[in-house]
Amino acid sequence: MTQVCSLTSSTADVKACENKTLPKGIRIVGADDKSASKVKGMPRGEEDKAPWGYLFIQHYAAECFDRKLENTNLDGEFVPKCFIHRTLNYKQKPNGKGVIKEERPSVSGLVFLQGETKDLRLFLQKNFPQYHLVNNCMTGKPASIPNSVMEPFMKVMSSEPERVTFLRDPFVKFAKDHVKLRVLTGLFTGQEGYVVRIKRDRQLVMDFGGYAVAISNVHNEDFEIVE
Repeated sequence: MTQVCSLTSSTADVKACENKTLPKGIRIVGADDKSASKVKGMPRGEEDKAPWGYLFIQHYAAECFDRKLENTNLDGEFVPKCFIHRTLNYKQKPNGKGVIKEERPSVSGLVFLQGETKDLRLFLQKNFPQYHLVNNCMTGKPASIPNSVMEPFMKVMSSEPERVTFLRDPFVKFAKDHVKLRVLTGLFTGQEGYVVRIKRDRQLVMDFGGYAVAISNVHNEDFEIVE
């Protein structure tokens, strides 16, 4: 289940690398390793797409926001693409045999909107004045998440939301004791972050609008050290 928690950074299961910690149990290749050529990033068209901002909306209002966005007649006006962070819930079937898996807007009520900050601000002022973009905790300005980061994040959230954990900690907290790595394989190829042991699992901690987001089940991927 996707959740929001605060993390005490652990130094267990790591080895030293220039006074910082380098995780054990994952494959880190050298610059001359053939695996390094696997880093290709996103197609040019995807990288050029507009970034994303986000809102915090009470979970019961998130679906109403989405429906209003779809049903509001805004011909000729900028209308951002919307992605709502959802959480998996399991409940027992009425007959008592087995469980039903449901996706609902998360308690944290994260609603992501695609567009340049100035366009999103104007759109909200005109149509949803009660809502405001969340600021990047490091800059104090509205968070702007690159589309190249959002695309793999949305794919995971749509298929395996339990892999994602939102942390209350600023991303820079992890820079002190960990070596920044770049993912060479898998869905998150090209993304950078720190591999940190969280709840007995090595997870990729990424920068998400200034805050840290952890992605689980990355131990089979290849990494390289970011120079």
